Amino acid sequence: MTPARPNGPLDSTVPTQPGPPGRHVLWLGFPSYGHLKATLGMVEELVRRGHRVTYVVSERYAAAVEATGARVVSYASDFPQTITSFETATTMLVAFLRESYAPLEVALAAAADDPPHLVVHDALASDTAAAVSRRYGVPMVRTYAGFGTNEQVPQNGTEADPAHAPVDPGDPLLLDLAAELTARVEAAGVAGLFADRMAGGDDTAVNISFVAKEFQIKGETFGDDYLFAGPCLRAADFAGEWSPPPGAPPVLLVSLGTSVNCRPDFFRRCAEAFAGTPWHLVMTLGSGMDPSDLGPLPPNVEAWSWLPHLAVLEHATAFVCQGGTGSLMEAFHQGVPVVVVPQQQDQVAIARQVVDLGVGRSISPGDLDAGTLLSAVEAIAGDDEVRGRVAELSRGVRTAPGAAAVADRLEAVMAARATAAATPAATAAATL
Repeated sequence: MTPARPNGPLDSTVPTQPGPPGRHVLWLGFPSYGHLKATLGMVEELVRRGHRVTYVVSERYAAAVEATGARVVSYASDFPQTITSFETATTMLVAFLRESYAPLEVALAAAADDPPHLVVHDALASDTAAAVSRRYGVPMVRTYAGFGTNEQVPQNGTEADPAHAPVDPGDPLLLDLAAELTARVEAAGVAGLFADRMAGGDDTAVNISFVAKEFQIKGETFGDDYLFAGPCLRAADFAGEWSPPPGAPPVLLVSLGTSVNCRPDFFRRCAEAFAGTPWHLVMTLGSGMDPSDLGPLPPNVEAWSWLPHLAVLEHATAFVCQGGTGSLMEAFHQGVPVVVVPQQQDQVAIARQVVDLGVGRSISPGDLDAGTLLSAVEAIAGDDEVRGRVAELSRGVRTAPGAAAVADRLEAVMAARATAAATPAATAAATL
């Protein structure tokens, strides 16, 4: 298999054309590993170019961000680390809205210490970003861990979860939250900034998606306001080693990612499906489970709390996963076809795209059994047409713009705003 090569430059000794020195980027992340991991390569690149990056992040991810060289400002987050399911669409909305305001006070304090030239925020963490952007009159950049969204592609590429009743604006939970957040922004002295935002307008200068454009749903409908950067892989993503057992058996990687992974029955079913087959099965369980939770495993199956996926995918013939875009971008970067078993509603749309592009198959969790899984994996492993389409998509992922192009775009946004701000002053001086 072709040795792994990330998209975008990795060697920190390679000289780049630096941007204007000393510009400050305030970055607001979302407390989900998949969302955060995709941003780290961009932050590293900005720091390498001499910019100051302040990353406002949940306490649980502070150490991961510190490794980039950014200044870390942490806050307490109640957002669940492992999502199983929300009781209703309303409880889900309340959780996301509350999280969007959770870093408000620490972000405002960080900006007061060092006023930013640009605010970058996750698409799921926009409210605090809007307040900082408006207070300092600087542009915003929005990032998407998954699919970009426009009038033809809804958020996460999917419609609302049909299993949940629509949100009722008069629900007491929402009314109580509105009162809570109103009191919070008033106490922080930024109520007027949110009132301005509600009046309309969007301060977003550019949108960054971490999928390759070749994988984006209806990618042809997006304009220059979107940059499909691809996975922005870092040197650290390729650290770690894993070696296949002797005899070169076909390797299958199985993972459910980091959000919905406490599924011991799923992993036992996978082990059952491949017991006694020529396949060597590698399962990564995530933080919610220990390999001992699965009990005895067949000799051709190994289970880990975590392994570096890229190291395993370098040797893999197929990958079974939940359909997170980060997992898929790594698989396609390595030229590996997938079987998606979606665990959340947005992953249903992602699984559909995998099937539509002919780069894998999808199995509904309710239809998953040992025979179905084994058949799907063997089908994609033995299908030359599937592997050809995966190879084509792999070229798109590997040549996606990457972190360097994102940094170029962010520098351009900051430079344009600086020029616009300087023009009125220069005009006034010329008339004196």
